[in-house]
Amino acid sequence: MFNIKIADISVCIDNKYEYIREMCRDYITEETPEFSVSVTDAEILRENDSNEGFPEYYLETLAIYRKIANKLSEYNGFLMHGVLMEAENHGVLLCAESGTGKSTHAALWLELLGQRCEIINGDKPLVRVIDGVPFAYGTPWCGKEEINKNARVRLSDVCFIRRAKENITIPVEKGEIVQNFIQSIHIPDGTEAIFVLDSVDAVARNVRFWNVFCNMDITAAKTAYDTIMKG
Repeated sequence: MFNIKIADISVCIDNKYEYIREMCRDYITEETPEFSVSVTDAEILRENDSNEGFPEYYLETLAIYRKIANKLSEYNGFLMHGVLMEAENHGVLLCAESGTGKSTHAALWLELLGQRCEIINGDKPLVRVIDGVPFAYGTPWCGKEEINKNARVRLSDVCFIRRAKENITIPVEKGEIVQNFIQSIHIPDGTEAIFVLDSVDAVARNVRFWNVFCNMDITAAKTAYDTIMKG
């Protein structure tokens, strides 16, 4: 059993395997937890339905994160599937279907901006709305590349990455924002889903949303950067 602090919330993890403690080493805290999570053997094995072949110590991390994300809905927060970057003090979230090229596009931003850009989380960041302001957070759950930083950034822009031959970045139509955004969000079962939808609505009203049509050339990052940061 140990405590971590993510998304400005202290959480006690009652673990079965030591793997998750090592994974969360940069997030361990001595602060009093606001809630605790634990998972049963059945809940661990249930994660195998979509992650067949992984060892139980890894499946435990997925089951625990699912419970943390569900509980986070009570704190005006939710779990995203995307790449979170901080670029020149802007929190930029890249969303897309798996295999579209989120990580590739993020790497192009790093190549373009150098030390003016860094990846805060490579796969599963958390988002919270605090006093009406949306923030995004790094977490130990960050994808196979294991790129993450224990940091918080104000979320300013969400980009939907679309494969294309030509590089064009345009604002998302207001009527399409939530429909597109919701596809990259973990929605809990039951009443917790209502809290998430309220938080999504708050983010939608305070963040800019972009359709980033792009190829895999460095000019893709430059086009997106010029539009988003200088627009």
